[in-house]
Amino acid sequence: MPSHFGFRRRRSSGEDGAGWIYADLFLALTIVGLGSAIITSGIALSSGTPAVTTTTQPTFQLSCAEFGIKIPNSIMDRGKAAIGAAIEKGIAAEIKDRGWSEEQAKPGLVILAGGFSSGEQPGEGDQRAQAKVPSVRSSTPLLNGVEVRTIGAQILRVDGERVGVGGAGSYVLVVYLVYSGEKLEENCEK
Repeated sequence: MPSHFGFRRRRSSGEDGAGWIYADLFLALTIVGLGSAIITSGIALSSGTPAVTTTTQPTFQLSCAEFGIKIPNSIMDRGKAAIGAAIEKGIAAEIKDRGWSEEQAKPGLVILAGGFSSGEQPGEGDQRAQAKVPSVRSSTPLLNGVEVRTIGAQILRVDGERVGVGGAGSYVLVVYLVYSGEKLEENCEK
């Protein structure tokens, strides 16, 4: 009794095997192509003729238009609730200013800049910022899973503008949003 139901592959040369490999590859690529096709659905109009709508997958992208949230030492000293409230208020205001919804945008990258005094080096501001990362990260669920980096600075360039961080104990949170929607047309070379 034949085990291949009447189909036999001849393996007399390496060329025959190569043909089957290309056939299998073509079949796999066809299945992948069909799986990534745009889904269409019909909606009946009042005239009775169906309209075709297409649904496309949203584009996820990191917006290069960063923004800053100043967090003075007075807020940092009040604890996680005060820090979280300041961060959430700043992020919500920026999302609203851009005309996005909170479902479309969330923080994707955060840089915490720590200020330093005139007699100090930038590394000392960076060390203070590193010490505050656990408080900042745990202050709001918006920063869960978000990369948080630190830097010591007295002045930053945020979205093309100069922003003063201040002296020792002053902080600026620079936030980059992840956006889901139409492709952004931003100038990322500032």
